[in-house]
Amino acid sequence: MFIIASEQTRELDRLQKLLDKLGQPYRVFVTNLETDLDQQTDSLATVFIQKDPASKVGQPLFFNDLAVPELWECWTLGITTYLFDGEERRAKVVLRGDILSRTVDRVEWFGQGEEIVSIDFYNRYGWRSKRSLLTETGQPYLDIYLNRQQEEVLLHFVSQGTFLHQTPEGRDRLYVNMEEIQRAVLEQLLSDDEAILLLDKSLLDVVKKIPKERLAYCARDAHDLDEIKEQVSQILLVEDGLLREEKDGITSLSGLVNVEQESFQPEALVMTASQEVEGLSSLVHQFPQVTFHIAALTAMGPKLTDLETCSNVHLYPGISLEKYEDLLSSCSIYLDCNRGEEVWSSSLRALENGQVLFGLKSTVHQEAYKNLSTITDTVEEMEQQLDTLLQHPGTYKELVREQARILKLPEKEALGELFKRLEGGIG
Repeated sequence: MFIIASEQTRELDRLQKLLDKLGQPYRVFVTNLETDLDQQTDSLATVFIQKDPASKVGQPLFFNDLAVPELWECWTLGITTYLFDGEERRAKVVLRGDILSRTVDRVEWFGQGEEIVSIDFYNRYGWRSKRSLLTETGQPYLDIYLNRQQEEVLLHFVSQGTFLHQTPEGRDRLYVNMEEIQRAVLEQLLSDDEAILLLDKSLLDVVKKIPKERLAYCARDAHDLDEIKEQVSQILLVEDGLLREEKDGITSLSGLVNVEQESFQPEALVMTASQEVEGLSSLVHQFPQVTFHIAALTAMGPKLTDLETCSNVHLYPGISLEKYEDLLSSCSIYLDCNRGEEVWSSSLRALENGQVLFGLKSTVHQEAYKNLSTITDTVEEMEQQLDTLLQHPGTYKELVREQARILKLPEKEALGELFKRLEGGIG
């Protein structure tokens, strides 16, 4: 399975997680010039500079291990670090996202008056993979891509849009534009029987020589797909909600759950954009054995913050995506009781993480949820349903399977067959 995307996106990340859940092997190619990519992913640049498997071994470079001229040193004030020649600051070291690790993302080199004239970029394996030379206005005019041995391999003349591949044999090759280098690299990477999952419709023209039977387009939602449908054998919806009706050639991946890998934990999650969460206070006090995780993208109102005094309540105002995904994987209950708009399609994400959905018919965020036995008319009925689950935790997997059946969530076996047909080139 070969995934082609224009960049690293949330949709690509979700697709990879879904394929991992299916046990479906894949590799990823992004049609940009990023050099800081993980082992499963290549780009237009890494195809040239990371041919040696050893180039993807290592860890981010610690700031104090930067190679500098003799008598130069790293001069740091907290997280702000400069290269200092003994008299002047010659460069600024910008740290990676995990600032506490003090590892290098890039080094911005100064000309006169600390004007940035070039930037060296370091990847997650600890070596310099790119150098950008800048104009007086701070715009790159030449990007130089280097391999682990620090040999210049690929030059990108930014204003002209051309590329020069420099080979050890001296047989340099010029690519006149981005499309030409994309086509050349894809011809090198594509195999004869591999299914192609495309995440950017603008790339359909680049892969037009690929048989339609091997092509699938991965869309965020089900809108404006008629033209694309004629060019691929299958459309896969990566982010959309529940399909209201089945459509030939369109398959939703959202909601896929591997029931056998799930186990029950008395932990409940609610993701809300409002402090109005029906029945939450009552549930918290009636079920002290359940830990309630209440999350929001913003600050929380007093109806939620007042619950923080309860030992079985944890609040997450301004929650990060990383922490939210941790909660999705650790909780077995999701409360769809909050008023207002849903955040991050959280109920659907809960379903595919094996959580049993509890809620009220007046609050659920998908009409189809009203058909579930755990969605009730009143808070009292919901409490009874939750109490039954807690008294009989062995029914947990049965409830998860029931959700999948009633909501017609994608099944592992059916998706496995779909990908098998794509790999075999069978329409």
